[in-house]
Amino acid sequence: MKDVPGDYYRRLHDVDSRHWWHRGMRDIARAMLAGRLEGGALLDAGCGTGGFLAWAASLGTFERLCGVDISAEAIEIAREVVPAADLRVSPLDRLPFGDGEFDLVVSLDVLQHVPEGALAASLLELRRVLEPGGALLVRTNGDRRARRERDDWRAYDAATLAADLRRAGLAVRRVTYANSLLSAAAAARGRAPHAPTTERTGIPTQDAGLTAAVGSALLGLEARLLASPRVRLPFGHTLFALAEREVGP
Repeated sequence: MKDVPGDYYRRLHDVDSRHWWHRGMRDIARAMLAGRLEGGALLDAGCGTGGFLAWAASLGTFERLCGVDISAEAIEIAREVVPAADLRVSPLDRLPFGDGEFDLVVSLDVLQHVPEGALAASLLELRRVLEPGGALLVRTNGDRRARRERDDWRAYDAATLAADLRRAGLAVRRVTYANSLLSAAAAARGRAPHAPTTERTGIPTQDAGLTAAVGSALLGLEARLLASPRVRLPFGHTLFALAEREVGP
């Protein structure tokens, strides 16, 4: 990413396992991935400092954990966090793995940063490394209308995200907004997702007390709602999509 401070990844690591927002996002991911966390090989494409991989390792179900990130600094930290994982420095459009190696691929808060010229190739790579029948979970920032502020930052709407996944040959099973009530409150104050800068990194602060309690409770409620595959939340500054590489040609 452009225009982020030099200590960005260390600051991200400091909140990744403890902050209520990250814990809530993992609860929602668990709900979205019901039945797909029971074993096999997992790739975190854009793993950052390894927080999701460490959580996946704690489940004790995966036989193989892998991660890639474009930042060598992030991978260095991730190796401290989850030493058993196979971690490599790589962009999404040139994944260093063979065809069909993974039962599950996740890409969390990454797709919005992929440069426009590399987006199609990146999605094709995510599909390529999935085994037939394997699933891809994407989390990205969201808004009511898709918009792009610069080449390496975009906000998705649900229709645009689904269309991009389908163009890569993936079968989209579910797209839903999340972080809904908190996002509605932010929107009422005129706040929306924007590209990161050295002053505005997007890393949450260590909120405590009432803010943390309310935020955690609201995201927990969403996780329980989204455990039903029929539920689609209509608005939020976070989007989740679940797609599959279908069996067959």
